Amino acid sequence: MKSFPFPDRVHSRDELKRDVLYDKIPEEDRIPICDRAWDTGAAAARRIMQEYGERTSIQDIAAQCGLVVKRLDRDNVAGNMRYFSEYYAGRNTIFMYSGSIARWAEENHFPYDQAEELILSHEFFHYLEQNKIGETAKQYEVPTVKIGKHILVKVGVRALCEIGAHGFSRTYYEIRRNVSLKDTGKYVRNAAVDINYFERAVSAEKFRKFLSGMTGSGAMKK
Repeated sequence: MKSFPFPDRVHSRDELKRDVLYDKIPEEDRIPICDRAWDTGAAAARRIMQEYGERTSIQDIAAQCGLVVKRLDRDNVAGNMRYFSEYYAGRNTIFMYSGSIARWAEENHFPYDQAEELILSHEFFHYLEQNKIGETAKQYEVPTVKIGKHILVKVGVRALCEIGAHGFSRTYYEIRRNVSLKDTGKYVRNAAVDINYFERAVSAEKFRKFLSGMTGSGAMKK
């Protein structure tokens, strides 16, 4: 194994830099809100493993929660983006794309079964957000539409959900496999096989369209 294929607490802060709202967040708030999101995910993992048992797999936990996990044998690519899994809250279903996961596992020199375990745990955190703990994005909301001093619209920071999911997955993995992962300071992001890239791009586009409808312009103003 070359390195752990999810970012650690420090590297996960890079998710915020890629968020469409990044420039609107005061510099002094950036690290604290990232760390709070990470701690939310890590604490959720510890609670789940305490409730279900440290040797219980994420697959079994998902089944006990009534989640349906469907594995589709394909490399799921849209345009130049690849995505690996999707959680549908309305259907209470997680779709896992085996071809995409295999590509991600190979790129990261990680065993397939452990790669699938990590990606499923990542999606399970999003299930928890929708059903148990609330959306991590709403821990910090950014004013996006103002008239004078009056704030008309505030939007949660989507990147915080991903940071929380990284914290959950890493902590779950450590507890489940009884290991203590060391932060090497060498996390390398591979955009071609990025687990969050598609989701983030779609979210950013939806947000831009929302702002365009509110202000009559596609540009965001500080």
